[in-house]
Amino acid sequence: MNTASLPVPPSKAAARATIALSGALLLGFILVWLAVDGRGIGRSDFTAFYVGGTLLREGHTADLYDESAQMPLHARLIAPDREGNLPYVDSPVAAAIVLPVTFLPLHAAYRVWSLAELVVLALAVLVAVRSAPWPEETPRVWKIAAGAMALASLGTWATLLQAQWTPLLALGLALAFRAWRRQQHARGAFLLVIAAAIAKPHLALALIAFMLGWRERRVIVGALAGGAALAASAFAVVGGAGIAGFIGIVAGSTTRWDLRTMVSFVGLPGSLLGNVFAAHVAGAAGTLLACALAFLLGATVRRHPARLTTCVCGAAVLSLLAAPHALPHDLVMLAPAVVWGVALAMRDAPARARRQAVMRRVAVIAGLWGLISVAAFIDFAGNSAVPPGQLSAWALGAAAALACVHAWRRTSLRRPAAQLSFSARAT
Repeated sequence: MNTASLPVPPSKAAARATIALSGALLLGFILVWLAVDGRGIGRSDFTAFYVGGTLLREGHTADLYDESAQMPLHARLIAPDREGNLPYVDSPVAAAIVLPVTFLPLHAAYRVWSLAELVVLALAVLVAVRSAPWPEETPRVWKIAAGAMALASLGTWATLLQAQWTPLLALGLALAFRAWRRQQHARGAFLLVIAAAIAKPHLALALIAFMLGWRERRVIVGALAGGAALAASAFAVVGGAGIAGFIGIVAGSTTRWDLRTMVSFVGLPGSLLGNVFAAHVAGAAGTLLACALAFLLGATVRRHPARLTTCVCGAAVLSLLAAPHALPHDLVMLAPAVVWGVALAMRDAPARARRQAVMRRVAVIAGLWGLISVAAFIDFAGNSAVPPGQLSAWALGAAAALACVHAWRRTSLRRPAAQLSFSARAT
């Protein structure tokens, strides 16, 4: 390869500054997490996982999703706090995965599970760094900086505090992308569906639309195999009665949560209109639009395989936007996409670009990621009902628009796929 035609790598000093700032933020997140007291642990999302795992361990497979069985156990766990029951609504397989830590007391289990999720998130970012389409001359320090930046978000802080599952979806997305770049299409789809279906299937709606739009037979087969494997595993864990309970509690939980707390699109009409029917309709319309755009991104990959990275990044952001239920901790599903975005910013700079030009492109990715975190924090703190409403949807929409514009820039939809050559190191 003629390296003279490649863009000039950005300053290593900027990379070191990024690592230092990201490291300071991560340290701050951990210190805040260490300060969480017993009452905070009892009100975290982890209590629902602990209840689900405990009920499964005690043999309550048929009534795992029966709130009358969950409430007494939840009340004993958090006593003397009288906070209402936080229902267990995740998959039966998720309850089986969390079961081993229920042998520990709640507070110890919370710490172990939070750290385990942080490790899973770090692993997802590591896989993303190693599979990103970096220019050959990219300094190692910038790869580390991109990974550190991806980890230093409000989503990581919220994930630690809530001991949430979303890092598993981030890992599934990172592994799927790595497999797709190696043209292991079925394996990638299988891994993504498995990871999403365990606890966060509602965050993968647009990613599923993306795979459908791709219309790659092996991708569809892999996705179906993943879904079948999870369904069989769930049946083995709780049987037909437990699966019926899972479907029932999920269907009944659509109106349980305050829409204005969501970081996805539905939070925007929810903040302006409240939890009314019109807000749910507007949210559903936003979900359909995001899925339609993701479908078109999949079709773009079919016609232009070299744009896989850009289209996957866009589909990931659109999938978070499309989610009917998404909270600040769910932002971590985008951590791998941040790494890939930085790599693309360096790779797609004009030939012989000045270092400042490359840095501007990287700064756009970093700025959008920071904007998403700041917007989510403002929403979390204020939940303002005045225009423009929740800010997270606007920030995520800007990121999705950037990815779509980049994917469809100078794209001829009539260009035959046979004229394209797909490289395992394509953008």
